[in-house]
Amino acid sequence: MDDEKKPVKPKAWAEPVLVASVGREASVGSPMRAEKTRPKECVLALEMLAEGYGMEDVRAQTGLGWDAITSLRARHEVAIDVRRRQMAADGFELAEGLRLLAKKKMKMLAEDDEALAKVSLKDLILSNAIAQDKGLAALGENKTIIEHRSGKPTLADAQAAIEEARKSLQKEALPVEATKVV
Repeated sequence: MDDEKKPVKPKAWAEPVLVASVGREASVGSPMRAEKTRPKECVLALEMLAEGYGMEDVRAQTGLGWDAITSLRARHEVAIDVRRRQMAADGFELAEGLRLLAKKKMKMLAEDDEALAKVSLKDLILSNAIAQDKGLAALGENKTIIEHRSGKPTLADAQAAIEEARKSLQKEALPVEATKVV
């Protein structure tokens, strides 16, 4: 399966930490290592693994076999972890930018009654609830889990179940004749 040549769709850029890791591993070990024979596919596979793609997706995209991918993942665990932290930092940076834009938009809405009238109350309340939840999650404060259950049994349901159980017991019961002895 590793010898199979499938087209690899390289990204316009390759993450330096992953390229360096593949380059380092290509300089050591067996000459048949995937890092030596198919470095582009290895970098793409590591990027996909860091992004959370499953093994089957990585295999289909890169043409690397299961053994090659699992070996890559094991040898480049640190590089994948570094890349994931970089992506998380990018996500937090993006979230902060969006937060600042949202704040600016809120100020604009607060100053323009006509524009504010066009925004639904539901959207405002939902956005507020999500923001509060995420803020509390960041602080580690929202540890309460709320379950919404439907279809609770009613008293009538319980009575019907009891009556059904009585009938089934009566069907299984053996008739016994008893005489009173005085």
